[in-house]
Amino acid sequence: MITDYLNQSATWKRVTSLNEYGEPITTSQVVKIRWEGKRKLVRNRQGQEVISEALFFCLEAVQPGDLMEYGGREWPIITVAEATDLDGNTVYREAAC
Repeated sequence: MITDYLNQSATWKRVTSLNEYGEPITTSQVVKIRWEGKRKLVRNRQGQEVISEALFFCLEAVQPGDLMEYGGREWPIITVAEATDLDGNTVYREAAC
């Protein structure tokens, strides 16, 4: 059902590990998304309230700390919420950047 709305593409840069300087090492994958450029107050991993500049919806298992490249810009993922069906299966993810 949500797949009908995933009509945009972005590059998901998943953090796989850190190098010797503590910088993230990523792998890239093009994914289908639905992007919405709207602000929203969210909590980051440390529990602090921050303002996200955009939301996107996808099927992939994105995580906070990953990057999404869209519109010529890299957006750090701040938080992710999973939408589940009545059986408890994840249907899609909503991520704030």
